[in-house]
Amino acid sequence: MPDQEPLILVGASVRAAAQSAIRAGFQPWCIDQFGDLDLTDIAGSVRTVTDWPAGIETAFREAPDADWLYTGALENDPELVGRLSESQRLLGCGPDALKWLRDPGWLAQALTRASLPCLPVIVPATNFATATLDGQLDARVQASEQWIQKPLASAAGINVRDFDECIAARPDQDQYFLQKKVTGQSVSGVYLGVGGAVQLLGMCEQLCRGPGAADARYVYAGSLGPLSADDIPQRAFHQAQQIGSAIANWLAAEGPHITGLFGIDFMFNKESGDLWTLEVNPRYPASAEVYERAFGWSLIWLHVNVCRLSVLPSLRFLEQNFVRKDSKKHGKLILYSRQDFEATDITMLAKRLLGSDGDQFTIADIPHPGTLIRKNEPVCTILTAHESLSDCRERLISAGSALLTALESATK
Repeated sequence: MPDQEPLILVGASVRAAAQSAIRAGFQPWCIDQFGDLDLTDIAGSVRTVTDWPAGIETAFREAPDADWLYTGALENDPELVGRLSESQRLLGCGPDALKWLRDPGWLAQALTRASLPCLPVIVPATNFATATLDGQLDARVQASEQWIQKPLASAAGINVRDFDECIAARPDQDQYFLQKKVTGQSVSGVYLGVGGAVQLLGMCEQLCRGPGAADARYVYAGSLGPLSADDIPQRAFHQAQQIGSAIANWLAAEGPHITGLFGIDFMFNKESGDLWTLEVNPRYPASAEVYERAFGWSLIWLHVNVCRLSVLPSLRFLEQNFVRKDSKKHGKLILYSRQDFEATDITMLAKRLLGSDGDQFTIADIPHPGTLIRKNEPVCTILTAHESLSDCRERLISAGSALLTALESATK
């Protein structure tokens, strides 16, 4: 175990990664968009960058001589990742890998070549594109309810929406692509990779804001799991492993490699039994702390060791936890504001609101009192655990709704 070795963490929200790094024995040095209260309490140093992402490089110049890694959403800026890596060693996927993994045209080709379920995409003209979105929309696209419109630089489902034909007239249409819509259960897998070798660590159910959030309905709002064979068929786990391995193998054939932790978002269709790949997130994923809380892992420790040693841990060490049916379910729910308001002491408010049940919840990503939070911005995160997936989901949603209402009332 490291003895307080510094480790640089860069991302819009690095709180969960910082807790994981501390569990592994590192001293995190953080560059974060929000600089939340609980992050500043635990990290050795925090640089809050409100001018995101433009201010990252300035903050990075103050960093110690140490290795670094990123969380979301730096995967969308390979040039920035490359520049930061010129001065400090990167632990994770480099810029060349990001350019391929974050290209929906290349991803669709990789899945098709491996004879795996693949959603059709229509993308702007790129090196890897098989079709273009140039105003001459194919007749297939006119059925608007069957397509999803996504930014090429997507992050946490922001600006993802059901397709409408107005995209063809947008001046920034080259920044979006279309993906065929599929219904089912939103799930994700977390993996370790090195070279062309990949190991699936587990799967979670994903929570989104839902229809009531209008254009923000697809925004990521949390994770539940780890899923077991009671929650999703064993075949889905095998298919998730196949998909991760196929992507890593095709990437290795192009030259760059997947390195360390990464996530893949899926839609699981119960009728067909297929996993439909939505996108690859080649960095410490948001669902990681669900596994850490469930199994006592430090995924940062696994990530650092895989990146430094270029060897995957043994299967005996990983124990194929996703087949276990007796594990307690853990969940996280991100609360988003429904109006502009000024943050109060959320921890104290939650304790008063939840009463005797408060010990069963953890409040995280806590804004400093007095912080102005705009409508649709993240407020905080609630974490809990329960015996069943459904009870865990219901408890989170109920507590989250009550806390949001109390926060809004406290500011009137």
